[in-house]
Amino acid sequence: MSRASRNRVGSIALLAATVFLLAACGGGRTPGGAARGSGIPGVLPPRPNIVIILVDTLRADAVGFGGAERDTSPRLDAWARRGVVFDEATTPAGWTRTAVVSLFTGLYPAAHGVQDKDHVAPESLLMLAEVLHGAGWHTAAFVSNFAVAARFGTGQGFDTFRFFDKKEAPPGTPRKLNYLPIEYMDPEVRAFLEHPPREPFFAYVHTTDPHYPYLPPPEYLRWGTDPRARYDGEVLYTDRYVGEWLDAMERSGVLGRTIVVFTADHGEEFHEHGGTGHGITVFEECVRVPLVVWAPGLSPGRRRALVSLVDVPPTLLEAAHVTAPAGFAAEGRSLWPMIVGGDPERGWNWNYSELVYPSKGIAFTYREGDDKVVHIVRDKLGRTDWTGLYDVARDRFEQRNLASRRPERLREMRDKLRAVRQEHQREARAVANPQPLDEEAVEQLRSLGYVD
Repeated sequence: MSRASRNRVGSIALLAATVFLLAACGGGRTPGGAARGSGIPGVLPPRPNIVIILVDTLRADAVGFGGAERDTSPRLDAWARRGVVFDEATTPAGWTRTAVVSLFTGLYPAAHGVQDKDHVAPESLLMLAEVLHGAGWHTAAFVSNFAVAARFGTGQGFDTFRFFDKKEAPPGTPRKLNYLPIEYMDPEVRAFLEHPPREPFFAYVHTTDPHYPYLPPPEYLRWGTDPRARYDGEVLYTDRYVGEWLDAMERSGVLGRTIVVFTADHGEEFHEHGGTGHGITVFEECVRVPLVVWAPGLSPGRRRALVSLVDVPPTLLEAAHVTAPAGFAAEGRSLWPMIVGGDPERGWNWNYSELVYPSKGIAFTYREGDDKVVHIVRDKLGRTDWTGLYDVARDRFEQRNLASRRPERLREMRDKLRAVRQEHQREARAVANPQPLDEEAVEQLRSLGYVD
């Protein structure tokens, strides 16, 4: 189901728009108890700069403002108190390339078609960078995950696409590391964000820490050496640099002319449902992601509406006063009225995510309010035709399957899941172009966990 046509589940666009204008701002305290801070001073210009910072593999509860128990993100927590935080944001897909193409197009995976390891986004897919470039924005990408290198069609619309190849790693970098760490991206990213060559600009920054194999510098190993402790060390390591980029933008004055979105492509599992990593399930640890928006003049706050990464492109276009081409981001809906006006009372009560990764597994999930259904067609852990029903308000990590206790609600949720999936298939815009992968590409994807 397109988010633009959510009336199928009880939303009416006109009514929701009215509620946007009337609703009060979201709550004022983070899960950790810290009071919200002051926002970014100033007024957003008519043609603002736009920055998306995406941290690969960052589950929502791995940062303090998302509920982390460890102090993994002191800089981002401080910055989150100055922005608008979406507590219930979901990725449309459980692995990187599919999720990023959704982020760039405002389409769910069934509509854009890019779902397996050898899929290339076709040129017929219109992407956010192309729209902004056509409207006069200078566009630049800084990417360290091979899964979204430009060879897979993700470079469409960018004036420059800087891929940080792991081959650039200096001597002493752990040999097991399958990407270039954030500190080696830092000089180029910081220089661009602090002193951009042209304005307005659109910058997409995609860092790969804390992706497996979880090898932070030793000074960030504060909680031990088990996999989750190393992962959290990577989050802390990443927090340093992202926080410094935001600081640099504020010092230079660029932040006062810029909308910044901070998010992730997917999360990571640590045996919550029998596995590790991502690209294997659609449970909360893998599909709930952080989402924060900063812009001058915004009142900080929190929003609990159920939103998706497909909502980001129309949000940014509305904020930048760019008219979307016909059909662009057709399955997303702008969050901007909610960002400036507070939570709506209705109209944002569902989200959806899927994993259609033929070489690894197929699974779907649909959430409505606090109820969430998960249907696994098959996965690498041996589950087939398996269904779970959960109350995520009371059971955030989905440990209590209510399917046998609430059979009527289970049937209702499965019917809605099926209807959403069918509508996404009807929205199909393109067929991905499978690309033969050479031995080096296969090895790079294998090292990232995308090839068994």
